[in-house]
Amino acid sequence: MNARTRRSSLCAPATLLAAALWCAAPDVSLAQTRPLLIEGKKTLYERVLTRPGARLSASPGAAGGKAVPVFSMFYVYERSPASAGGSWLKVGASADGSGLAFVKADDTVPWRHSIVAAFANPTDRDRLLFFRTREGLASAINAEPAVLDKLRQSVADKASLPTDSALIAAEPATWVDPQKQFYLLPVLEAPTTVNRQGFKIRTVRVASVVRHDGAARSPVTPGTEEGITNFKSAVVFVIDATSSMQPYIERTRKAMEEVLRQAEQAKIAERIRFGLIAFQDDPAKTRGVEYLTKVFADPNDRLGRDEFLKAIAGVQATPNSTRAFAEDAYAALDQAARSLDWKRFGGRYLVFVTDASAREGNSPLASTRLATDQVRVELQEQGIATYVMHLKTSEGRKDHAVAEQQYRRLSNWPGRGSLYFPVEAGDPAKFEADVKRLAHALVEQVKAPQALLKAPPAGTPPPTRAATADGEALEASTRAVGRAMVLAYLGREQATQANAMYEAWAADRDLRRPDTASLSIRVLLTKNQLSDLQTTLRRLVETGERQQIEGGNFFNQLRSVAVAMGRDPSRIAQGPARNLEEAGLMGEYLDGLPYRSDLMALDQNRWAELGVGGTQAVIDRLKSKIVLYQRFHDDVDRWVKLNDAAGDGDRVYPVPIDALP
Repeated sequence: MNARTRRSSLCAPATLLAAALWCAAPDVSLAQTRPLLIEGKKTLYERVLTRPGARLSASPGAAGGKAVPVFSMFYVYERSPASAGGSWLKVGASADGSGLAFVKADDTVPWRHSIVAAFANPTDRDRLLFFRTREGLASAINAEPAVLDKLRQSVADKASLPTDSALIAAEPATWVDPQKQFYLLPVLEAPTTVNRQGFKIRTVRVASVVRHDGAARSPVTPGTEEGITNFKSAVVFVIDATSSMQPYIERTRKAMEEVLRQAEQAKIAERIRFGLIAFQDDPAKTRGVEYLTKVFADPNDRLGRDEFLKAIAGVQATPNSTRAFAEDAYAALDQAARSLDWKRFGGRYLVFVTDASAREGNSPLASTRLATDQVRVELQEQGIATYVMHLKTSEGRKDHAVAEQQYRRLSNWPGRGSLYFPVEAGDPAKFEADVKRLAHALVEQVKAPQALLKAPPAGTPPPTRAATADGEALEASTRAVGRAMVLAYLGREQATQANAMYEAWAADRDLRRPDTASLSIRVLLTKNQLSDLQTTLRRLVETGERQQIEGGNFFNQLRSVAVAMGRDPSRIAQGPARNLEEAGLMGEYLDGLPYRSDLMALDQNRWAELGVGGTQAVIDRLKSKIVLYQRFHDDVDRWVKLNDAAGDGDRVYPVPIDALP
């Protein structure tokens, strides 16, 4: 085989084995011009993203030019000296030196990796503040509460800040829906500091790149057709209907009858809809079982009280036990996420009721192949909050610790913590009271959603996450999550847009509550890149499990996948089957990455310390993530088309970094 034929075969997608996988750079004889290298790097080229209004010209300063779609990516070949017309970049769409043109430097954002930020869920945190300098931000991080209150008030009181203000802008008052008003906050650098309480906080320099498809609508007025009083909620119960659950099924029906009567009396039955999904086990493999999961009531069906109660009357516990104490519960949560239409509802809630742990993705009895963390990501990416009512019956005492650990993670809501509420001893009366309390709180939210938006008085201490009584904790969590739901609803209704600034400094933790994230860290991927990642990981995991790759080399290839995703996802579908460690490039890729996923943070020593069980657990998590990637890929509403001329595979989605390898 000659060298040219060998290179071609190695670059074919069918031979992908590792993550660092890329074709060798073109020889000088094939391309006389190379992109500039990132400062301090030996192999990584400089790239930029275009801002709205960017145009490509034949020469620096040339009039006119061709309009470029926002977020177009280019390699940088030259920088012209700054002049009266500003600095210009010579750029190309590829690294082979072809099709070069010029663009204004101010119309671009550096793109040294693929890590971006988005506004975190607004539960129990203040609006994010953007500062002119890192020094201004550092001062605010360690400021007294009264100083922070004054800063926030200056943003609230003024449509525009004075030019000498340390602040540039604040996060919009309502949530920005990236599917409707797409934006990016590329992370340019993220040095760490420690505040006076000892919390580590990253001071993040971000750019703001906003695609404006039109002007944002004016804030709506409460009481109008599109106002906040039109806020609707869907509350879907997901109930274990296995043999031990009949008393709790009856209690749920009894509680729901009272709650539905309250909604009718308050004349809001049209604005709060209830649903119910039950789960048992695979009927083909378990005698006496009727279904794996079944939707008994869909909140979109507009059922009245009598109709709803009639629909759920058919929920009966199985006469026989299922195949194991742990149940295939995630099949029902997955069905709730994927088969119900949540888009018409501002409030999106699941109430999960069970007395057993759930089968993780590595269980041969788990139909979804999803693990707890992937189920949580799938639900939260749709804005669905999951409350867990875990019935700690005496029959399941050996299972309680496993189930509690799972469900605390499953129900973890950004900015609030776990929405896990155990029912000790499986007390049916307490369970019924908790169901009524939760449902009543959600009815009150729909009745008066504007009450959730009242800002606390200046100087109010941070809200606590726990309360002395279970009922108080449940109601406090419901208020906090409900406020986030209302802010998200208003953001969608008002088409709230992100700040159209250029660059600024912000803290990735809330200044009042540094244990709460203010930014959601993500990696911008195209649909094709996610598909490449899924294919590469699947083949690598399959090869590793057949023990066709030595353990250390297997880890290096896995880690290379993760690092390449953070640095440049397009490299995954390219090049010879070797890894970054072997090529001596792991440090090249890792150094300067502001955030890292789990695999990025591991090294050979820590991998070796995991042992057989630990490494298998990593592989099991990867398998579950591969399943999640397919969910992401198939969800047509998730992907945003930035360029009308681009193909479907070039649609983009900022994937949470925790969902990546």
